[in-house]
Amino acid sequence: TMTACGGDSSTPTNDEGSGSDAGGTPEYTIKVGHTLQEDTPAHKAWLLFEEQVEANSEGRIAVELYPNSSLGTERVMFEACQMGTLEVAYGTTSVLANFDKNMEVLDLPFLFEDEATARAAITGELGTAAAANLGDIGLINLTYMENGIRHVTNGSHPINTPDDLRDLKIRTMENSIHMSSFTHLGASPTPMAFTELFTALQQGTVDGEENPLFLIQTSRFEEVQDYLSLTGHFYTAGIATINKAFFESLPEDLQTVVTEAADAAREEEYRLCDEQNATALEYLKTEMEVNEISPENRQLFVDATAPVYDEVRTEIGDELVDMALAAQAG
Repeated sequence: TMTACGGDSSTPTNDEGSGSDAGGTPEYTIKVGHTLQEDTPAHKAWLLFEEQVEANSEGRIAVELYPNSSLGTERVMFEACQMGTLEVAYGTTSVLANFDKNMEVLDLPFLFEDEATARAAITGELGTAAAANLGDIGLINLTYMENGIRHVTNGSHPINTPDDLRDLKIRTMENSIHMSSFTHLGASPTPMAFTELFTALQQGTVDGEENPLFLIQTSRFEEVQDYLSLTGHFYTAGIATINKAFFESLPEDLQTVVTEAADAAREEEYRLCDEQNATALEYLKTEMEVNEISPENRQLFVDATAPVYDEVRTEIGDELVDMALAAQAG
């Protein structure tokens, strides 16, 4: 999941009150919580959000960033955002699916083969439809960002076919679609907090994990894993939710400031993800054995996880799943 190790549990990354105008007191404060390290694309994008909101609101809004799980797990932060004790929670749609089942459609296995197709779908009709009911639980989708296309690492052998996953304990997010997919692939999915994962891999509590390339690198998993297989099994979108009551309390001009800054942050995060994933792959090739999956073998993974689509249809109905399949072609 989009989490990382450590972090100050009380101090935002900007100076408190830096959004004030000429030393005055801001009218509003937006606290943004997420679970990632400061060197990830998402955090760098939130720095841009902070800069633009404070500048374009002319000091009427101050932004405070809380990275590194300093406000808790994704689930805890989404709950805080619902309650209004946190204005913006940034996490994965995979975790938000525990609050709104419609989000499950974005986690279907092998739905998107590349980021460009996924981004077009997530920021288009599919993403809009998936988030349509968030207002019912007190949230608004401020913007989608990206965790990205996920790949498997383990300490035993390369993964070329589903048979290679058999009986391996693979750490997954706490997400029913992810767990079901790995079960159908023959693995033993083991959900746990990301903050526990490095130690779990080091001690052999789990055999492997799955994450986007940049998170595999920034989390230093090459130190405790020998094999990286470019399975591309899920695309995970990031989502920033803003408390509905708070957003609606903002004057219209400030709502525009916030949404425009969020859109700018999204585009910056996409750009940085592309850069960092490319760099991460080149680095990881020097530290791990890296293998690609042939088209023929990829179809074996697709076929093995096909029942998951029927499971999701049972959960959320046909309309969203059919919309996702239509978006699959780009």
